[in-house]
Amino acid sequence: MRNSFLIVSVLILLQANTAAQTSLVYKRNPATGNLEVYQSQGGLPTGSPLYKIKKNVYGYLEIENVNAQTNPFTQRPDYTPYSNSPAYQLPVREIFETVETLNKRNEYDYMMSKPNSSQQYQSQLNDLRVYFQNRSTTANAFLKFYNSNVSFPRTLKDGWYEVTNISDVTSLSETFRGNAEKDFEFGICKVQNNKVVEYYKNCNLFDLKTGFVFQRKQIDVAGSVTSCKATFREMNGNEYQTIYFLDNILDSTKQIANPNFALYSIYTGERFEPKPGFVIAVSRNREIVQTEIANGTGSPYLTYFGSLNPSTGCSKSLLTLAFKETGNTNDKFSVGVLNVTNKKTWIFNNITLVQGDCRGGIITE
Repeated sequence: MRNSFLIVSVLILLQANTAAQTSLVYKRNPATGNLEVYQSQGGLPTGSPLYKIKKNVYGYLEIENVNAQTNPFTQRPDYTPYSNSPAYQLPVREIFETVETLNKRNEYDYMMSKPNSSQQYQSQLNDLRVYFQNRSTTANAFLKFYNSNVSFPRTLKDGWYEVTNISDVTSLSETFRGNAEKDFEFGICKVQNNKVVEYYKNCNLFDLKTGFVFQRKQIDVAGSVTSCKATFREMNGNEYQTIYFLDNILDSTKQIANPNFALYSIYTGERFEPKPGFVIAVSRNREIVQTEIANGTGSPYLTYFGSLNPSTGCSKSLLTLAFKETGNTNDKFSVGVLNVTNKKTWIFNNITLVQGDCRGGIITE
């Protein structure tokens, strides 16, 4: 698990620059619904498709008519031998690398949802964790896939969507970012009249899609969803963020069920000195103890908040956690807060939440 200071660096992000060039373009075949890969000429597809991409029954992307070894645990096709083969020079090799990157996300979700104690499983899980440390590479791969498409849905229907928020981190200290240029986070949003009206960042560091805890972002200004991406600015924020509907490039109609959030706001009752900065940890059906929140360990649900949040009510709160419906009405959550400046902690254990309701707690110096 990344420590709290690395989380700080991941969360304070800027808008992504998507001006990338590629020698491949993707275009959906309206007859089959599958993506087809073309070489580009002036940014437009030319000639016949180089490859055709489809989803298998396990949800992974497959390259049609290319035999690949299959991971026995997750059923993910492995195109590494093709992408590394000298016979597959650029630009053709790019498609294998792209599919491998997109399938990594699905494989990680699958493995985390089906724990296995075998040595081979654990070895593969550790490899995946190392892979996700190189977040900048992954973010650039997502952008490359996005920029390689020449056709998008004109609009998105009202409803809930899984999205990827891609940002620039070059303004951060190299102590935090090293050589990284970009970062990303997964989240869900609500679209209404083809605009993003609600956005929730996934707070689960490992279980990327199936986590229960999100952080609500108060949207001040939002643009329309255009070409499967949208920009918005948070309340009291200066920078615009960009989210990408990558799943809807693959399936223009894909939505998720209403998460039926229950909300919990954390308010700052008094001014914090010398400056505020809070790491928030959440656990499900387990009490948080002071030592784990002080050390930034013990919880897969972590987020960061760098401002004060006076008690003004949930509708205006800038620090609100959103708990997705779990299907178990007996679930209880615990919330721990760490002031990263003076290491003071606050703990709210055994919180009972109600979908559609908003509750909260106050922290004071």
